[in-house]
Order: sequence, then C-alpha cells, then structure tokens
Amino acid sequence: MAQVSGAHFVITVLTAPRCPTALVCLAGEIDMEAGPALSGVVDRLLTIAPTEVVVDLADVTFASSVLPNFLARAHLALAAHTTLVVCRPRGSTLRLLQVTNMEAMVTLRRELTVSDYWTPLSAARPVALSAFDGIH
Repeated sequence: MAQVSGAHFVITVLTAPRCPTALVCLAGEIDMEAGPALSGVVDRLLTIAPTEVVVDLADVTFASSVLPNFLARAHLALAAHTTLVVCRPRGSTLRLLQVTNMEAMVTLRRELTVSDYWTPLSAARPVALSAFDGIH
C-alpha cells in the first residue's frame, strides 16, 4: 500500500501481490494540489504493470480538470490490454467525467467490486444511485 496526502486530499494505491490489479482510492479535493501526486501514481502503475486499474471516487468531495487529466494520462501510459475502471463517482464528479467524455477511455461503474486480493478503504460506504444514470 502506498499513500500520499496533501492539505485537502488523500490518494491510496493498493496492489494485489498475486494478481496484477491495482486499486487507486481518491479522497477529498482533487485539484491542482493533487496533480503532482497523481503523476506519481501513474509512474507507480507503470512499474506494477497491472492488467486492471480500479479508481474509486466515492470519497472525492471536489474534482477539477486534474481528475480527467489523470485518467487520460493513465489510459495513455498503461498497456493496451490494461482495463481502466472508474467507480462510484458522485454528483458533480460524475458530470465532470461525462462532460469531458471520459466514458470513451474508462469503464464507469456505480459499484466497487471487492476483490479477494485487496480490500478497499471505503467499500462499505453507500453511494446514492440516482447520480449514476447510464452507468453500468
């Protein structure tokens, strides 16, 4: 597990030792302050070379263009066979992802699938489903 935090954000990266999967949990305000830390996450993902990256947004309270920029960089940097899944975006974060057409690069999900290999930090936290019109 690797964790980076700033004054208003926390980023946690969990990896599965037996399975090439990574979980990135974002919390707080994902804005310019979080940008350098998110660049470091992309670098870390490149060294792990996962076949699936799950980005959990359940605890994001604010997101600027830094979030879709991070997702686009991760999508471009990871191998073509890597699946990038974004789960549990709420309200304005979901709208930001839709307006920036992130659905063309990532798979959006309303739920976080809990793997046998790692346990997410906020998996038990419920999310209002009304914000997820059109998400699988």
